[in-house]
Amino acid sequence: MANPFMTGNTVNTEQYNTQKEFKEYAWDFNRNSFIYNDDGSIKIVTRNEAIKVWVYKVLQTERFRYGAYYDDYGLDLERFVGKVANDEINANELYNAVKETLLVNPYILAVNNISVEQVNKKIILNLELITVYGKSTQKIEV
Repeated sequence: MANPFMTGNTVNTEQYNTQKEFKEYAWDFNRNSFIYNDDGSIKIVTRNEAIKVWVYKVLQTERFRYGAYYDDYGLDLERFVGKVANDEINANELYNAVKETLLVNPYILAVNNISVEQVNKKIILNLELITVYGKSTQKIEV
């Protein structure tokens, strides 16, 4: 299934001036649940805060597993399970997989840095992104 975010490999900055503001439902990363307004509706965040939610969700979704998502949504993380995280080849493959996953979103222009921490059995990604709204950093457990 084609992805509505895909715009090709070139960046057309004029396109971002006319593109709608990026919006996403607010997410409580600690509780792993939506954030609600006082009236019971789900809060909406915009711009880089919305991109942080999208990044978290896309990296938590195993690619090709769920029919509700486009084929290029999600991270094929299962292939890294059981491999040595600090092995240079695996680290490069993981970096490229994460970068490819994130660059599907046209609001993300570049992935400048990805560092990986392993805390016991947890993998934590530290990301530095350049979006149409500026620089954004994020720490995600995958």
